[in-house]
Amino acid sequence: MIRMWNRKSDFRIPLGKVVLVAAWALCCFSASFTWARGAPQLVFEAEGKSSVKNENYVKSRALAVDYAFQNAFVLALQDILGERTYNRKRRVLKNMLKRPKKYINRYRYLEVYDSEVEQFSRVKLEVVFFPQAINRELSRLGILSSLVKPNTALVLINERSLSAEVPPDFWDYVPISEVAMLQKFLAAGVNVTTRETLSELIDEREVYEAIQGDLDAAVDIGLKAKVDIVIVGTAVTTRLGDKSEQGLTTVQANLTLRAVSTIQSTVIAARSDFASVEAEEEFKGELQAFEVVGKKMAGFFLETMKRFWEPKPQPEAGMEREGLVPDSPVPSKSSPPPSGSTPSMMEDL
Repeated sequence: MIRMWNRKSDFRIPLGKVVLVAAWALCCFSASFTWARGAPQLVFEAEGKSSVKNENYVKSRALAVDYAFQNAFVLALQDILGERTYNRKRRVLKNMLKRPKKYINRYRYLEVYDSEVEQFSRVKLEVVFFPQAINRELSRLGILSSLVKPNTALVLINERSLSAEVPPDFWDYVPISEVAMLQKFLAAGVNVTTRETLSELIDEREVYEAIQGDLDAAVDIGLKAKVDIVIVGTAVTTRLGDKSEQGLTTVQANLTLRAVSTIQSTVIAARSDFASVEAEEEFKGELQAFEVVGKKMAGFFLETMKRFWEPKPQPEAGMEREGLVPDSPVPSKSSPPPSGSTPSMMEDL
């Protein structure tokens, strides 16, 4: 889930340098696109500006980078919490806002500008944050818990059967195994959120990322759905052998799930199980097998959630990240460059 924030810039670049930069960007485009597509993270663009004192452009640029970090971090918090919650919690977030480096994975320079006339340095950065580190600290401060309803769960299963030639879109159907689990949760007094209310809030691609193991995607889904625990996974059926002499077909349903805590941003349980059913019609066998294995898994996760919801100590804050190094070095500054210097194009890791 890549999130970008763009701001217009008044940088002026000579035509010859524009051609050079464009050629360089064209060469790097393929590799950069692959990196962005293959590793979706919490990414923002932000600018920082600082005045120059005593012709010390090195110090000025370093301050501009710090300001860009702060601006990017504000955007990240607003994206996670929403602007209204962010503004309401500014006092509680004060210490976090002082140390944005603690939550930065990497960054790179997009533009660098030093003005001899107006005596200032300005940078534009692309900053990649650690979502888990941010979520852990927000959890420790008690902010995430205020965003979700306590003792609530969401189950999202990507169910595929033998009888479905073309799998339907994720939001266009309600899986049998998912319904079976939700029924047992409701009977046990657990508050559940159904998928019918989420199709407009959550992108289908993000659901598939969570199902495939992306912890940050699962947490983001939990925050959008305002639930305490998100259970995601897959359910598939297979045919076991040929029909028996009695004309029965054996169908096996396999269900693989994991439960993620929205508040703590951790996996609290994972399990795989199966159920085999004999039926005259393959389709009916699939429905029965999905239902049986769904109920079996519901029992396991009910016990897990009950233990998880028991009182326990607050989780520790994320590890500190200081002394960050950019993806590529900052352009050297032995003397002030002419106004309108070219942006620094950096390679991705």
